[in-house]
Amino acid sequence: MTTLAEALKDLLGSNFPVESGSAKRDDPLVITTTQDYFSVEYTVARALLGPEVYEMEAQHLHHLEGRVIDELVFACKPQGAPDWTRTRRFFFDITAGWNAKKRGG
Repeated sequence: MTTLAEALKDLLGSNFPVESGSAKRDDPLVITTTQDYFSVEYTVARALLGPEVYEMEAQHLHHLEGRVIDELVFACKPQGAPDWTRTRRFFFDITAGWNAKKRGG
């Protein structure tokens, strides 16, 4: 079974900076880059949302057991639909980048 990290690397290139995780609350996608990790999050969200129309509703930062988890929340609807039909949430472990930023790196 292919992991999300493997699928993203197949889609976006073998150097795409993700390591493990499913982008779910209990298994955040681990981002390994220490710089520009926000663009990695948005690239992953665009890939996972696919052809849906979406709009970011919220972003929440969680500090859990020494890890820094960024949660992105999107309202979604099919192309052409007049109303938002569902909400999608993605969770990213941005600890490496967050700690580098705190150290001034």
